[in-house]
Amino acid sequence: MKDNYEKRINELETKSTFQEDIIERLSEELRKQQKEIQILKEEIVIIKKHLELNLIENDIEKPPHY
Repeated sequence: MKDNYEKRINELETKSTFQEDIIERLSEELRKQQKEIQILKEEIVIIKKHLELNLIENDIEKPPHY
């Protein structure tokens, strides 16, 4: 009986260790993705500003036939 409990405890400890490792890996991946998302958001803002500036400049510099 005691051997059975020890075996179950060992299995649970192994599973727990495995889960901790997986959780840490997932957390690290999530941190990376959050950084990447932030960078992409900043790039979108920059691109949007450039597009808006180009639109404004194009409106100002209309060809004479308009």
